[in-house]
Amino acid sequence: MAKYKGSTLRQDLQDLLVESPMETIKFMGDIVLPPISVRTTSANIPVLSTSAGMKSLDLKRGRRGTFERGEWVWSSDSYNTYEYGYEEPVDLTEALEHSEIFNEEFVAAQIAQSQLKIAREARVAAAVFNATTFAAAADSYTVTQEWDDATNADPYLNITQAYADLKTKTGVARSACHLLINDVVFRNIMRADRVRNDIKYTITLDTMPIEQKQQVLADFLGIKKIDVATSFYDTTKIGIEEGEFSDLWSNEYGMLYLPCPTINSWRVKGLGRQPVWSKYSPDYVVESYSEEQTRSTIVRCREYRGEKVNKTFGVLMDNMTT
Repeated sequence: MAKYKGSTLRQDLQDLLVESPMETIKFMGDIVLPPISVRTTSANIPVLSTSAGMKSLDLKRGRRGTFERGEWVWSSDSYNTYEYGYEEPVDLTEALEHSEIFNEEFVAAQIAQSQLKIAREARVAAAVFNATTFAAAADSYTVTQEWDDATNADPYLNITQAYADLKTKTGVARSACHLLINDVVFRNIMRADRVRNDIKYTITLDTMPIEQKQQVLADFLGIKKIDVATSFYDTTKIGIEEGEFSDLWSNEYGMLYLPCPTINSWRVKGLGRQPVWSKYSPDYVVESYSEEQTRSTIVRCREYRGEKVNKTFGVLMDNMTT
């Protein structure tokens, strides 16, 4: 694990952070693009195409003839990782004044960790809800009746048509797919007539817990799971105390996709991963160092990772909201 000269790794603060209320925020980045440990900061990845071994062939050999042979070749892709971090200063005099009320280093570590995770979430959201990456017709689908149009929205039809593109690209079963949407889109579609009319005679929809509603919608759409993103951030700049909050995941998009298993291998199929440089840290580091000229302790959270999206295993749905 990398350690900067003069800094002290703070496992005590990292343990405290796990119990912090900030941990109750539902970050989706590590679910949609699971981390994968890598040994180098960048590398090429061998790629075996989706068609390899999947042809329907007549394998009968004629006398003096030859057996059918494959013609596939390895292609390659690559990943890159980068260093990210955030520092929060703790004035030693202020910390002494507040010591009877709270631990100011703990608060600083909360803030630093929160900033690191929000930045990570924003990068993943930008990589996944990316109209440039998913620009091709096979990789994108436009909803004609937005899902906030309760009368006319038809999510079953939309998912069926988007899945047709995903199946053509990958052959993946519909029952294995996830749908990633933010909570605004989720609430809209749960009010749609097409959804409510199909399930109202079997389930009391309005009173059930949110997790059960998600599974009901997944079952209705014929997919495995609904991933609802609720993470948010303060849109104002550093130094402004009154926050103005906005969603990190847009209500304009949804992603029908095959998620990657969390095993540490590039061989598994799925939408993508977050490569994490293992020599640096298995996840993120919390540390502190003294800054004598300001009589402060600087608490720092840092990580070394990237985002790798495989558009083959996803269809980006747009025009989800008016």
